[in-house]
Amino acid sequence: MIIFENRAWQTDASAPDSNYLEGIDCEQPKWVVPDNSELAGKIKSAHYWTPVEDDKGNIIDIIPVDPPVTDKERILFLKNQLEELDRQAIRPLRAIAAGTDTEEDREILTDLERQAAEIRTELERMEGENNG
Repeated sequence: MIIFENRAWQTDASAPDSNYLEGIDCEQPKWVVPDNSELAGKIKSAHYWTPVEDDKGNIIDIIPVDPPVTDKERILFLKNQLEELDRQAIRPLRAIAAGTDTEEDREILTDLERQAAEIRTELERMEGENNG
C-alpha cells in the first residue's frame, strides 16, 4: 500500500509491500505499508486520519479524526479523492495501452469510474448549493 501526503492511498496486488511507482515520473508516495498489515487495515477503514510517525518519518499508526465540517473542506476532500482515483487508473490504463491488460484491469477501471461518478454527483450537488 502506498500512501500520499494528502492521505490518499492505493494498493497493487503485484507489488503489495513496495513503492511500485518508484522510478516513474509521477507524484511519489510519502509512506509505504504492507497491504495485508494491521496498519493497512486501519487506513482502509478510516476515512479521515492523522499519521503517527516514528523518528525516521515512517508511518507506524494512525489516529482516526472527525471528518471535515465545512462544505469547502468537504469539496476539497472530494476533489482530492477524484485525483486519487485518477492515480489508481494509471496502472490498468498502462496495461491496456501496452496490450497486456487482463479482465481485472478492466474491472478496476469500471469500479474506479463508478466511484468517480458518485463523487462527481456529490460535488455537483454541493457546488450547486454553494453557488445558488
